[in-house]
Formats: sequence, structure tokens, C-alpha cells
Amino acid sequence: MRPILFEIGSLPIYSYGAMLCLAFLMAMLWSFHEAPAEKINREYLYDLYIIVMLLSLVGSRAAYVLLNWDFYKVGPWWRVLAFREGGLTFLGGLILAILGGIIYCHRKKIGFLKYLDFFAPFIALGYAITRIGCFLNGCCYGVVTSLPWGVVFPAVDSYPRHPTQLYASASALLIFILLRAFRKHKDYDGFVFTQFMIFYGVYRFIVEFYRISEPSMGFLTQGQLASLVLIFAGVIIFLWKKGEKRKIGETNKKGAGKL
Repeated sequence: MRPILFEIGSLPIYSYGAMLCLAFLMAMLWSFHEAPAEKINREYLYDLYIIVMLLSLVGSRAAYVLLNWDFYKVGPWWRVLAFREGGLTFLGGLILAILGGIIYCHRKKIGFLKYLDFFAPFIALGYAITRIGCFLNGCCYGVVTSLPWGVVFPAVDSYPRHPTQLYASASALLIFILLRAFRKHKDYDGFVFTQFMIFYGVYRFIVEFYRISEPSMGFLTQGQLASLVLIFAGVIIFLWKKGEKRKIGETNKKGAGKL
């Protein structure tokens, strides 16, 4: 493992932080390049990226602290803000970033779901890159395995373990590719993000079986419970929108028949 990627003088550059910055940078540059073809206003996109970066960091840290409150409540208080010690939760950051995006788009009177669909593949890409940072940092590791691709995490023990960070990265990269393909054939605004919810939920639910996580309800972990909520919500939205589209089509046919 390589928690510290390199040093600039006496300043250590941590692998996770470096990969997080790279994720934001790559997603930003790629999306800015594609924005004109998708009829996305770059000025609005720039504002949204600032909002997303700030709120995703705050939300992911806040969610992590709340989920581990027994550790943080004993103090000192400044540990809550100690980002350098690690501790971020993806879904917490995503939820707060989406709320910020909704408020911004409402004030600017622009279609939030259209921008969310545009962002969705790049969220997956950023996630894939960030999980490489988890692997280098040696966190979010899996259970012991005898499989040939098992990885030893020296800071944990000397047993080969599932490299669940790499499973996550590969899954997110596949989701990125699928979402880019779906973006060209979407049925409604919000369709691409709906697929992201379902795919992310399925990936996370499966990988959680191989990752070191404490069960929170029976044999399910917090990550699996959140995954089930995402899958359920994504499927419900998808079926609801499909039903709306079918009703509109039937209404149009009836109207044409009367003529």
C-alpha cells in the first residue's frame, strides 16, 4: 500500500486526497469538453461543479461522523473536521450535492434533471478513480480469501484479502460506460441518473458481502440497506415514468382516432 503518494518538501501528498482531486479534475475537463454537444451551458456547469465539490465533501464527512458518532463524541471536537485523518461517505456527499444542485437550478430556472443526467456518468467515473485512492490508502478492504488475486494489506494483517476497492473501481468504470450509452437513448429527463441509482445499488449490495463491514440489521450492512433503498427507488421511478409515457401514447392514439 502507499498511503502517501509523494512528498513536496516536508508536505505529504496523500494517495486518497490525490485521487479525489484527480477524480474531480478529470470529470470536470471531460464534461466541459462534451457540454456543447449535449446543449449544456458551461457557465452553469462551472457553478454546479463548485457547489458539488464543496457540498459533496461536507456531506460525505458529515455522514461519516454521524455513522461513527460513538467515536467522535468523546472528542476532541476538532477531529470532526480532520479530513486528513480520512473518513468520507459517498452517499452522504451525493445527497447533499444533489440538494445544492436542486436549489441552484431552481434559482436559475434551468432543468435540474437534464443536468443530473449529464453529470451521472461522470459521478461514476469520479467514483472509480477515488476507489483507487482507497486501495492505495489501504482502507475499505475485504474479507480474507484464498483466491489468487487476494491482496495483503500490511497495516491490517498478513492474510490475502479481497481487494474490494478494485472491485468497486471496476464496477464504477463499467457503470460509466453503460450510462454514456444510455444517455443517447434516454426516455425522460432523469432516466440516466435513475439507471445510476439501480446499477450503483446492485454493485454495492454484492460487493458488501466481500467487504469488512458491520451488520446493522440482521445480516445486512448499512451499505446494503442503502443499496436496497436506491434500487427500489430507481425501479419505482423507472416504472412510473414508463407508465406515464405509455398513457401519453395511448391518449395520442385515441385523439388521432377521433380525428
